[in-house]
Order: sequence, then C-alpha cells, then structure tokens
Amino acid sequence: MKKMALAGLLLAAMGGASAQVYVGGALGLTHVDCPANVANFASVTNCDAADMGGKASVGYRLNRVAALEASYIDFGKSKFNVLFVGGSQEVSGFVLNAALRHDLTRELTGVGRLGFATMDTKQRLGGASRTESSTKVYFGLGLEYALSRNLKATAAADFTSAEYNGDSHAVRMFSAGAQYEF
Repeated sequence: MKKMALAGLLLAAMGGASAQVYVGGALGLTHVDCPANVANFASVTNCDAADMGGKASVGYRLNRVAALEASYIDFGKSKFNVLFVGGSQEVSGFVLNAALRHDLTRELTGVGRLGFATMDTKQRLGGASRTESSTKVYFGLGLEYALSRNLKATAAADFTSAEYNGDSHAVRMFSAGAQYEF
C-alpha cells in the first residue's frame, strides 16, 4: 500500500500547472449483502440489505482527463436475523482511485473510476460485535454536470466488496451530490 501511495504522490507531482484540487460529497441508496450464515453454524433469515450512505472525496486533477482521488465511503448496513436474534453488518472505509473523465457535452462529463478500497466490516449479533478489514478492488461510474465554472452536480455508482469471516460480500451505492473545484 505504501508503494501505491508513493506512486500516486509522484504522479501528482508531475501533474504540472494544470493540476487542480476538488472536494465533493454525496448521499445515496446503498446495498450491503447479508452474510449467508453467522459463525458458520446458523443460517441468516429476513435480510434487509438496503440502507442510506454517504461519501466525502478529495481529488487532484492531473490534466483535463486524469485525476487521483481519495474518498471515505459509508455504505450503510444490512439487517438480518439468526434464529430469533437480530444482527447487522455495517461497511465503511477508504478508497484510493484513478478517475478518467470524458466530456459528453460542454456541461456534462462522464467519469470512470478504478482503484482499491480498504473496507471495515462490523458485524453485530445480539450484544456481541466484531470488526474485520479487507482491501478489495473498487470500481465506479459517474456523471458531472457543470452548474458554474467551479461547482458541479454529481451522480455516481460505487462498487466494491467487503470480507468478513472468510466470506466476500458485495457493497454498492448509487448517490447524488456536489463537487467544488478550487
């Protein structure tokens, strides 16, 4: 991970005078897959995988097309039952990715993102809880609509997975937000 961060800093340093910093935030609908079983002995029932989540991002535009981004994403949680006990699984973490932009019209831009997500998965069952971390591939798609020179409305889809107890669970968010370029 340190080598990736160093490579990202070197790329950012080579960006030159066209580089630009931006920040953004978004809220949206999330989906966190429920585990198939808990503690490898009891099947999960009554899964509610939908929730609300949010994202905060900072980006460094290298040129008109390429940028480096770092984000914190809260994918929300899923709720489930095991026998007669309620449980939940929350997923959140940090994403480091490259973003490539393509102008669709003068105001509308398409964005593709690819990188790595380090997700923390916290599973609660009854009064007990445990957290595990994992690093997985991250993929995102988005649209940016220029409201002014520096302010953009955004829509995005973020996809990755989180691991808990050896099982990989898909997580995703469909969000709307804003982005401000300095």
